[in-house]
Amino acid sequence: MAEKMTVSCGNVFEDLGFPPDEAAAMLARATLLIELEKALRKRGKKQQALADELGVPRSRISEVMNHKAEKFSLDKLVCLLHRAGLQVDMQVRT
Repeated sequence: MAEKMTVSCGNVFEDLGFPPDEAAAMLARATLLIELEKALRKRGKKQQALADELGVPRSRISEVMNHKAEKFSLDKLVCLLHRAGLQVDMQVRT
């Protein structure tokens, strides 16, 4: 029996059935969170040291490392990325 494949629309959250506007926000948060996590892991430090650097409680670093995107607003993620020395560029398309 052949497996049926469905082509993605390009946003996994929309593919999972979330409304397009909500899916777009979820994808933006997830993308920023993953970039922040990668940058923090590269530093090779313990969570408390990272928390001290970014000026947040250690529990917030744990949420980043465990991909808890729903715990963060886009504003907070942009601020944390900036504190981590990263720049966020945005693009809007039709």
